[in-house]
Amino acid sequence: MTAPLFLRRLESAGIGLFGGIAVAWLVGDANYGALGAAALFAVLALAFTRALTPAASRPDVYLLVGLALTLRYAVAVIVHDGSLAAGKGGFVTGDDANYADFSWILVQVFRGQPVASDYGGYLYLLGTFVYLETAIFALVGPNVVVVELLNAALGAAFVAIVCDLSRRLFENERTSLIAGALVAFYPSLVLWTSLNLKDSLALFLIAIVLWLLAVFQARPRWWLVPLMYVPVLPMESLRSYIFVGLSLIIPISIATTPHRKIPERAATTAIALTLSLLLLVMNANPAGAIRPLSDFDAERAAMGVGASTSFADQPLVARVAYVLLAPFPWSPRRALDLVTAPEMVIWYAALAAALLTVIRRIRSWRTLTPLILFAGGTLFVLLLAEGNVGTLFRHRAMVIPFVEILAAPTIASLLGPLLNPRPVARSVGVGVRSAVKDTRA
Repeated sequence: MTAPLFLRRLESAGIGLFGGIAVAWLVGDANYGALGAAALFAVLALAFTRALTPAASRPDVYLLVGLALTLRYAVAVIVHDGSLAAGKGGFVTGDDANYADFSWILVQVFRGQPVASDYGGYLYLLGTFVYLETAIFALVGPNVVVVELLNAALGAAFVAIVCDLSRRLFENERTSLIAGALVAFYPSLVLWTSLNLKDSLALFLIAIVLWLLAVFQARPRWWLVPLMYVPVLPMESLRSYIFVGLSLIIPISIATTPHRKIPERAATTAIALTLSLLLLVMNANPAGAIRPLSDFDAERAAMGVGASTSFADQPLVARVAYVLLAPFPWSPRRALDLVTAPEMVIWYAALAAALLTVIRRIRSWRTLTPLILFAGGTLFVLLLAEGNVGTLFRHRAMVIPFVEILAAPTIASLLGPLLNPRPVARSVGVGVRSAVKDTRA
């Protein structure tokens, strides 16, 4: 048994508590459509976890995913109803309201119904998440709670991917559970994956790409290469800089995959390069030019205009500190800002632990290449384009889970006997049978 009995009991109690809160709230709101959707999404999330996780690891991962799911369900319904009570229409950030408004407008347009509002200002939102929300609204009406519960389920499924990705990279059950727990309960990740925002879908797609790269490293098969680009395609309208980053990371990671013959390496790298170039050319600006650095400077300056937490005009060294460490412990100006303080302590520890992991495992750098490139590249883009702490705090969620995966081995070694270690043989990379089955058999 990997997790101690008291932890399993605590997780079970948490599932009962948060699940009960979510069900009671939905029944109290008479939102039976959302209640049915919650049950369906829970079944799908657990089925996904079962397909991804080796049989010996399922009990602990089931509990972790179940707790992550019910926690996010509870946060989604409480925040939604709290926002309604506060007169904010069930929304929090402003973006979540815009997504819902635009999606329902599109449903009305597609049905040929008259639309009173001018939705031209919403066109910049058009993309993968709006398409998904529009499809849901077309089925169940403008019930935004259903979309929030779907995001919660994606957030829970993301935890399952993190567990298996960590297991493949570090071959230790304890490390995989710690990585999953860090992602499952990191405060801002819980919030962003419980609202009507695109963050949950984006993180899920990113994790799928990195997981497929880990599968490829264990058993290189040429058909895995085009499969990696399937989740990259919808990323362009979710986070364009991540779309570009993944398109570059895939061929680099394939080219550096260890223990491969030169002809096989050359062939799969050529496939990846061709597909990456094709995607980048198809989604390039009309002039086909690479975005100049001055565009990032202008975007960063625009973000800082009127923001009380602007750092757009700071020197490079100061901006690096902001991107990595802001909001600083001494920066809160109001009581609400203190909410981020505990999270930042966790983040600082994760950064340090991730750096130690990379240093300690420098000899196996090829295995960690996708994670290192993604985390480092995303932080570099944030350094170029971010101009205020408010937007940085949310956008950094794209990189936080993957830093925590890198941090997990160091944290596991520090925890010592709290969890019983269970080393996993290299053949443990057998989550989804179709992805890892030896085709040479």
